[in-house]
Amino acid sequence: MLLLALFSLSFCSVALAAPVEKKEAWGYVNVRKDAYMFWWLYYTDQTEDYTSYPLVIWLQGGPGSSSTGYGNFMEIGPLDVNLNPRNHTWLQKANLLFIDNPVGTGFSYVTNNSAFARDNKQIAQDLTTTLYSVLDTVPEFQKTPLYIFSESYGGKMTVDFAVALIQAIKNKNITCNFKGIALGDSWISPLDSVYTWANYLYINSLLDKSEFATVKDYAYKIKVSLVKKQYKIATVQFAEMQQLVGNLTNNVDWYNILKDEGPGSNKSVNKFSKKSHLFTMFKNIVEPYYVDPLDALMNGKVRQKLNDIPKNVTWGGQSTAVFEALEGDFMKDVISSVDYLLTNESWLDVNIYTGQLDLIVDTSGTLNWIDKLKWTGLKGFASTTKKPITFPGGRTGGFVKSFKQLRLFWILKAGHMVPSDAPETALIMLDTIINKKK
Repeated sequence: MLLLALFSLSFCSVALAAPVEKKEAWGYVNVRKDAYMFWWLYYTDQTEDYTSYPLVIWLQGGPGSSSTGYGNFMEIGPLDVNLNPRNHTWLQKANLLFIDNPVGTGFSYVTNNSAFARDNKQIAQDLTTTLYSVLDTVPEFQKTPLYIFSESYGGKMTVDFAVALIQAIKNKNITCNFKGIALGDSWISPLDSVYTWANYLYINSLLDKSEFATVKDYAYKIKVSLVKKQYKIATVQFAEMQQLVGNLTNNVDWYNILKDEGPGSNKSVNKFSKKSHLFTMFKNIVEPYYVDPLDALMNGKVRQKLNDIPKNVTWGGQSTAVFEALEGDFMKDVISSVDYLLTNESWLDVNIYTGQLDLIVDTSGTLNWIDKLKWTGLKGFASTTKKPITFPGGRTGGFVKSFKQLRLFWILKAGHMVPSDAPETALIMLDTIINKKK
């Protein structure tokens, strides 16, 4: 493992808005030559004995979407984007570590374009290097139960991060109490996602029969390219298919089909030509994470608070380059990595959760790639009865199925951003996972 240099570290007991006060830490890790990863840690607000609560790492998607920004202020952190206390912050249950990943995302940055990560394996190594440095900086968390939660492309990064982290633990290169992962609406198998879009849109009254056939045919083109290992071509076709679906559905929201429009758009972070396939992909996948109020907050009050951000680094300023660098890796699946974890690391909890209203990583696609697992426990998992997640009065928030170390959550009335759309259910899910409830 690379020797680490901690670029900067600060502690703060005063949050951005009263009355919320949190103990925090943040800093940079020089993970490779010309590559710097930013992290931000919040200690749980439930007790002075922080280490009695798990440490949860949150990884955003994209690739190129910021955990310290979107995951923190739009989903699970102590404050929302208006700096009001969040009622269902995950700090009620755990300590939270947000990492801007891959390098170039959020406040993370590179000083040479050659340092952008080009594949999932490099991302995994950078994350392992970052975690080593964080735990060296706050060693009280080395024995605390550690979980990696993720969303979207963050799930793809998480499975290979888990593989790399376990190897580092076995080699005694890092000391941590790794317990499990949670893959939320995750880009584990791109083909299984795009192959189910036609049916999902059809049964939800967004396509007619003729349009259904058109979308299905386009998915088959992507399948052919992936079989031939023509990954960049498949990425181009993915963008074209997104454009096709947008035209046929009057621009359905990819992250929640019941919303009239996406989470937002910030054209200032988009440098791609409007004629390019990367423009289409970035606009639909990454740009929504850089909503205008969040962009203003991160490059304004948050930047002032953190005070360690280099003057030439803008939050989200390198996100397009991050996305572009991973173009050849974008459509590759990581099913084999999930299989490896289930088969060879049976002590590790593998959790999967899916939002009912998510299109881009719809539930059908998720169920399809799960069925492709070679794990010997799959038959037992399939035959296990799911249980409802209920609230007082009988309202159903979702369902959960568990067998051995694999657990699957169906989250109702939620799209891609589950903690944002269904915060109460997401908090129950978190509690179920970290407290190993059945």
